[in-house]
Amino acid sequence: MGKNTAQSRLPSLATITVAFVFVSAVVGLGIAYGVISERARAFEEASLQRALETRTRGIQTALAQGLYREWNGLNAIRNQAVDQSPDDMQRRLDTIVGNGEVISWAGFAETDGTVIAASGGLLLGQNVGERQWFREGLKGEFAGDAHEALLLSSLLPSQDEPLRFVDFAVDLKDSEGAVRGVLGLHLNVAWIERFIDEMAEALDLDIVIVGATGGISASSVPNLPDLSNLGSLQRARAGALGTSLEEWPDGGVYYTLTVSELDYKGLPKFGWNIVARIDGSAATIPARQMSDYLIVRLVGLATMLLLLTALYVVAFIRPFSRLAVNATEIAEGHDAYPMESNRTREMSMISSALARLQADSKRHE
Repeated sequence: MGKNTAQSRLPSLATITVAFVFVSAVVGLGIAYGVISERARAFEEASLQRALETRTRGIQTALAQGLYREWNGLNAIRNQAVDQSPDDMQRRLDTIVGNGEVISWAGFAETDGTVIAASGGLLLGQNVGERQWFREGLKGEFAGDAHEALLLSSLLPSQDEPLRFVDFAVDLKDSEGAVRGVLGLHLNVAWIERFIDEMAEALDLDIVIVGATGGISASSVPNLPDLSNLGSLQRARAGALGTSLEEWPDGGVYYTLTVSELDYKGLPKFGWNIVARIDGSAATIPARQMSDYLIVRLVGLATMLLLLTALYVVAFIRPFSRLAVNATEIAEGHDAYPMESNRTREMSMISSALARLQADSKRHE
């Protein structure tokens, strides 16, 4: 009796089989879920990084093309103005400025810094010898970072925001190769910001141009908060490249890319670095959706595995259990008919052995 009680406390083969399959399924599917989710997230981030790099380079190239067009215009004036009179030069400068939306001012200053030709006659006779664009222009080709208007702030039409310019300057030489002075252009930063606004909206990202001194030269982000503690801005100020997922001062989480200024033909560099950002959900939502989809599929797979296990138990384990009960009855001397089972070779062998044992037992009786 004690032996039977002890045996009844042991788990059945069916229970062990189901438990083994269940634990294996949980562990295996859990590992599969973790690995696949991580790979999916890494793939999504890599894809987003490539897309962000491509879009950012596209904006950089388009902006460089626009700036190069104005740079070429300045060089065309230099080539034609070798021996031109100030009046002829002023007409050319008026033409290149046009309505002032792109170029706010163009002028020519002699080597002493005195402006002798200028668009709209602005600053004629004034001395610009202390301006960076003039000093650097005497040395050769120059592109200057964004700065607020000084002499022109009260002469040009007022705008909602303070006038800011980026500068182009080249030295002008006479036919004998002697420097006559400096040709300079002031490009309106508002035009640059409108340009990157339109491009950024079309490509669904934001652009911040960080100047050579670490300040914000232009941005497609309205009402830009203080970014001094932002890792991507610090990278840009250091001229370092990189990507990161970071929280911005506006509370949003963005996938951020930092790239250096693009080399474009003969365009001189402003010393800019570009910070591009895209909503961080663009990286996390697809991976999360895939994870949710994966959970549903893995749960379905686990359910199917358990159903197949149940069928296996019914088809093979339960007959083996009945065979064990039959063997116990025969061993205890009951007049039990030996169970016949051909489900597996082993069960068939045990059934035959039980039949022979019972037959031998009856002969000895």
